[in-house]
Amino acid sequence: MKKIMDLGIITKSEKVLVSSRIVAEKFDKRHTHILRDIENITSSNSTQNWVQYFIQGEYKDDSGKGNKEYLLTRDGFSLLVMGFTGKRALEWKLKYIEAFNNMEGFIREKQSTEWKETRIKGKLTRRNETDIILNKLIPLAELQGSKNAGKLYMTYSKLVNECVGIPANSREKATRRVLDIIYNIENLIEHVIEEESDKGTYYKDIYQICKGKCKLLVELSYLPENKLIA
Repeated sequence: MKKIMDLGIITKSEKVLVSSRIVAEKFDKRHTHILRDIENITSSNSTQNWVQYFIQGEYKDDSGKGNKEYLLTRDGFSLLVMGFTGKRALEWKLKYIEAFNNMEGFIREKQSTEWKETRIKGKLTRRNETDIILNKLIPLAELQGSKNAGKLYMTYSKLVNECVGIPANSREKATRRVLDIIYNIENLIEHVIEEESDKGTYYKDIYQICKGKCKLLVELSYLPENKLIA
């Protein structure tokens, strides 16, 4: 996903888009020339619904002034750059074709029944994990002298995100494969906490046990490079 982000690919209303400013930057052209080329295309046929190719918008420069830009769909991008020539231009075309393909594939995945079912399954597991933390780990930590036991839920949430390499609050954008791994991690944490709490293990040691087992699980799960849909 980092490669896609580096290319400036974004999603908006389930559409995959790239800014005309980013295209100008990557293809080493002046943005004003890119705007001119787009408007030459759109003015060539007034009956065509060009919004499915080029969506006019605005951005603010460093001075706060509003300036025109376009968000290009895959087809709009293709129309614009088909006339760009040279080895370097070809390399960027291929990179963007791959990026559009990947992002559109991620969007289709998120709309699938399988993705939705995996997300629901993960939410149920996280609820069970939360119950174990609240009902067993926090009371144990308080009994063992912790002054910040109430923060343990966030500590374990952060551990899961770190293990799979995604930012906080980004699970709605995670691929199904990553959601499956998160499900397995949280299921593992739930059972480790329950087992170790029953044994009276020191709460900080429980965290270290969970951390070690989670990292091993991720290593064995072959975590994909592309983790987020958008």
